Amino acid sequence: MLTGFQRRYDPHFAKVRQAVQSGAVGKLHKVRSTSRDNPVPTLEYLKISGGIIHDCASHDLDLIRWVVGKDPIKVYAVGVTHDPEIKALDDYDSVDISLVFPDNVLGTVDVTRKAVYGYDQRLEAVGDAGIANTNNMPVTSFVLGSVNGFLHDPGMYSFPTRYREAYQGELEHFVDLCLGVTKEIAYTGTELHNLTKILDACVESAKTGQVVTVDYS
Repeated sequence: MLTGFQRRYDPHFAKVRQAVQSGAVGKLHKVRSTSRDNPVPTLEYLKISGGIIHDCASHDLDLIRWVVGKDPIKVYAVGVTHDPEIKALDDYDSVDISLVFPDNVLGTVDVTRKAVYGYDQRLEAVGDAGIANTNNMPVTSFVLGSVNGFLHDPGMYSFPTRYREAYQGELEHFVDLCLGVTKEIAYTGTELHNLTKILDACVESAKTGQVVTVDYS
């Protein structure tokens, strides 16, 4: 079984992880992931999505724990709904999640269903020796400067274009597994089990308004 969390194959995010794991940012203090969707998914999809935490925030939570290299101890989630159609589904359209990892590393997830300015995907890791981050990639690198300021193209429209390289890398890993080039699965069953426990804890926290200690048993 190969679970597909394509952001692990994204070269931009991989460089942030490399900076953290190599010690380039020093002792890690905080990691923040921002994901703001574009366009808003259809109601037909939202009805079967499993909710914004399992559907969207799962990618950010996996990304952060991949960068940190450990699983969080505690989570605290807050969700609100602005869209009446999403509210009718008993779901949120905006969620913030705080994580506490071993060694007092903090994680933050910022997800929302609507970003009219384009698909918003950012990652930041802060340590006592520096910072590593990735920003949104515009459609082109063109910039027009004038007395009114600087104007550049919007960011990528949605995930198929933003993660083109990541999907290719994920597919190549799958092919390597099939051909026996590698036997090491990039995403293990234990990781999937632990992520599911984290997601369930976040849902519980958002519903109860309480900090939840994650039980990995």
